[in-house]
Amino acid sequence: MTESWHKTETDLDAEEHALDFWSRHRDELQTGEFWADRIKKLRGEPEKRLALAIANLPLPASFREAAIASRALIRDKRKQKIKYDEELALLYWLAAINSFSIPYSDVLKEPGYNVVESVPGKKLKGLPFSYQSLGYKKLELLNKTDVKWLSELWGEPEEHITLHEMHNDIWREYEGKLKAKRMNRDREFMKSINELGSSPAQLPNPLNDSKGSSKGKWLIAGIVIALILAAVYGG
Repeated sequence: MTESWHKTETDLDAEEHALDFWSRHRDELQTGEFWADRIKKLRGEPEKRLALAIANLPLPASFREAAIASRALIRDKRKQKIKYDEELALLYWLAAINSFSIPYSDVLKEPGYNVVESVPGKKLKGLPFSYQSLGYKKLELLNKTDVKWLSELWGEPEEHITLHEMHNDIWREYEGKLKAKRMNRDREFMKSINELGSSPAQLPNPLNDSKGSSKGKWLIAGIVIALILAAVYGG
């Protein structure tokens, strides 16, 4: 099984990763070692902070943490007057991928995160886009400083849009797949309920129960003794 979501290749990979991901998070919560707590201790170590954040994609908080770490790396290189093209490209990529999601799916009546989680990471990473076609104005992860850096190095884009708008067909595809899964799950649940309802209720037979049988024997013995005593003393 793939440990990181961004490395998942198939729908099954993404599904298995999600199950394992939340299982591990439940274990972490029980032991008090949740990733969000660990990452706070890495504020002075942007490389490690970035690695931990990316390992927890596609959680919304992990995108934010990865962006913070990327900015720290950029600032460090700017101070040293070193090129930071790769770090800026990573920051922009994070903002672009983050823009694929929406807060709520009206089709599923669920958080949009559920749809993103079901999309294989490599499929989402492989969606074509460019700075010129995607822009920055609609990418919520970017702040004013990020935009300044982008404009300085890459100039002004031709358009401003989100990845969700650009590749809405992929969103609808996986939204539809999840809806079909939910409907199938509900059908199976109702089927099991109907099967239980149509089965005749079977009451326990006390004669077949060892404890019940034992109690019955003692009751009969008690009645016999009472009759004998009544005959003796009554006679």
